[in-house]
Amino acid sequence: MPVTELLNKINFHDSCVNTLIYKNGIIILNIDLCMWKQTGYKAGEPELKEIILKFFNVTNYKWDSLKNETDIDYDTIINITYKDNILKIVMQDQEISILEFKCNTVLVYDYPRL
Repeated sequence: MPVTELLNKINFHDSCVNTLIYKNGIIILNIDLCMWKQTGYKAGEPELKEIILKFFNVTNYKWDSLKNETDIDYDTIINITYKDNILKIVMQDQEISILEFKCNTVLVYDYPRL
């Protein structure tokens, strides 16, 4: 699906990134998604859902943080922007980490409402 469609369907704010893998032009993010922030959420449903995002044809990969990508461990997403095919994800743990890359296609795994 196009990245714009993903961002229109899912609210990622306050969700947590568990792992980040970047290899051969593909980025895989494992995320604990805050279901309670999603449209259609009903009280009593699970508040978190683990999903996998797989971005394809990634170029211009940039990681800006004092820690390595492999050190991500439940970093909270505080902002996501997408402009000119560049996705920018700002995360916070004990410090701010910024992941930025160019792409236009993503697959979502394990999300029940897409």
